[in-house]
Amino acid sequence: MIKYCLIGALLAGGLQTGFAQGPERINLSDPNLVVVDDSVIPIPLEIFASLDKLGAQNWASQVGKRDIVLDTNRSRTAMLFGLIVSDGFIAVQAEDKEGVKRMGREVLRLASTLGIGSSVEGHANSIITHAGHGEWDVVRKELDRTRQTAVNQMKEMRDEDLVDLVSLGGWLGGTQALAAVLRENYTTEGSDLLNQIDLVKQLKTDFNSLPKRARRGELFSQVEKTLTHLESLMISDSSGAISEGKVIEISLSTRNLVNAIYES
Repeated sequence: MIKYCLIGALLAGGLQTGFAQGPERINLSDPNLVVVDDSVIPIPLEIFASLDKLGAQNWASQVGKRDIVLDTNRSRTAMLFGLIVSDGFIAVQAEDKEGVKRMGREVLRLASTLGIGSSVEGHANSIITHAGHGEWDVVRKELDRTRQTAVNQMKEMRDEDLVDLVSLGGWLGGTQALAAVLRENYTTEGSDLLNQIDLVKQLKTDFNSLPKRARRGELFSQVEKTLTHLESLMISDSSGAISEGKVIEISLSTRNLVNAIYES
């Protein structure tokens, strides 16, 4: 089971205000981190709080506009759920009302496919309603509540494997957005936000610990290969930076995996 850490001060509202204390990097060994529950996602909350450090960005270009075709693969659906929540945060950052509404509807559709639709329906409807009014603080909080409610319900249903995959999808979506932004506007200071080596190692270990039935097929072979590749890329040099070339590779690797998850 993935045990992630969430910096207590980095609640959803910190994003809109340009919260100055976003983490420089995500470090699982940081003694100031507090474990919250057995499985929480530090991404996208921490990633997007960190991205405020990069200043104004073209967030609209990062908002996903994909048609999602569902199948009977619950493992893939769980990763899609994590990705869509992450996409919701991106759409909020872009203040894209229609994009956020679309994410709210997709969250509910995916949750229903996973058998937890009734648990998140209230959150999804709240996301759609408050997005229409441009109440971004409320939407951001509801996105996080949606994720946490889904995780809690999966645990009650003893679907711990799906919890791990939701976490993986959320991390992947946030990291892809971060790498895409840095690819367009590279700075050595910003590249340090991709120094997530401990987190990638943990994700890889936990993914490989999942039952084979939960990671069977070509898509999940690509997940494993991508995590291994990212582990080799997210190593900073002596100055603490990740080179522009590595940032481009991280961007391509995460984008290719996201595309594979959506298109499988």
